[in-house]
Amino acid sequence: MYSFKEKIVVVTGAAQGLGAAMAKRFLEDGAAGVALLDMNSETLKATTTQLDPDGTRTLAMTCNVAESQSVEEAFKQVMDRFEKVDILINNAGITRDTLAHKMTVEQFDSVVQVSLNGAFYCVQQVINGMKEREWGRIISLSSLAARGNVGQSNYSAAKAGIIGLTKTLALELASKNITVNCIAPGLINTDIIKTVPDKQMEVFLKTIPMHRLGEPEEVANLAAYLASDEAAYISGQCIKIAGGLQ
Repeated sequence: MYSFKEKIVVVTGAAQGLGAAMAKRFLEDGAAGVALLDMNSETLKATTTQLDPDGTRTLAMTCNVAESQSVEEAFKQVMDRFEKVDILINNAGITRDTLAHKMTVEQFDSVVQVSLNGAFYCVQQVINGMKEREWGRIISLSSLAARGNVGQSNYSAAKAGIIGLTKTLALELASKNITVNCIAPGLINTDIIKTVPDKQMEVFLKTIPMHRLGEPEEVANLAAYLASDEAAYISGQCIKIAGGLQ
């Protein structure tokens, strides 16, 4: 366990899956406040209530990270409640899978807008405050798909873009004691995985050296480490968490 006493955390895409697991981990590690942002207001409310029944350390906000104005309004509420942001977790993302020659402009743009542009919009809301305090952690979710994946030209492009954004921000912010890293998960045991047919899952598991799915809590553990003081000299990295997949 790490100590995030007096730290304020923002997690996007926090209603379920990886986002909810990361929000839970930061609360368990003593964060003074965790703001959970997501488009799904009902699931977000249920998750926040479960994590923090009395609501003393959380703030749940419906936010569309694909829209810069929505992001700006959400972070204004964060500042009104918590006055600062120390740790930003860019987790929000969507998929619109299809082969490139069948993909519509809307399918391409929507995925890039949420996964890549949304991360940038959130970063812009926090970097000035982090620079003033000379401390900050920015962690974004990339994916093994960044190396290319059939039917995911939009998602792969967005997740590769996250790596480029991460490395550039790390260079720009290093002198202010702000670390910027990204996490590239492989197959993780979230709700979307449960829709995969059993036979296809057997094929997937054979390709993973550990022969199992990762758990959301394992990704949350890595995020907590990267946000901790123990990882203060790690920046500009994309760390895979994929059971040995390269």
